[in-house]
Amino acid sequence: MIRHVRPGDGPAIADFYARLSPDSRRSRFFGSGRGLDALQAERFARARQRGGDGFLAIGADGEVIGHLCLEPIRDQPAGRVEEVAVAVTERWRGRGLGRDLLNAAIGSARRRGVGSLEATMLTSNAPIHALLEHTGLRWSGHLLEPGRESIRIELAATLDGVA
Repeated sequence: MIRHVRPGDGPAIADFYARLSPDSRRSRFFGSGRGLDALQAERFARARQRGGDGFLAIGADGEVIGHLCLEPIRDQPAGRVEEVAVAVTERWRGRGLGRDLLNAAIGSARRRGVGSLEATMLTSNAPIHALLEHTGLRWSGHLLEPGRESIRIELAATLDGVA
């Protein structure tokens, strides 16, 4: 089940990130620390109150198995831009969960007038590149420094120019 984050989800979000492998935390946060502190987890849980959005994937046992956040970063003449970040627990990868989270986020962003999504990631993060290809949206990337890149997903049009 995919649902919006809600105030009060902070402990479940913190638990989710604590359960990720060090490699997954490194891919998500560029460091392999133990996870999120309570303040950051609660910030993710309250993304909607700050003008962004967030989604949780919940397993049959009620445990968080995926998280996606959208954070406003700036307005541009072509529209609002939000940062997007996603993580899925290792045992649920390759089952379309990341795609479901990203599709929910794209729908939310479009409804809220966001023109594009941006993400900073490790250049070695092949699963994210594959996820972007599945959206059918135009996206581009550029190297920030060795090993890190920034990607931008344009929400206004698909590859064939039709929204």
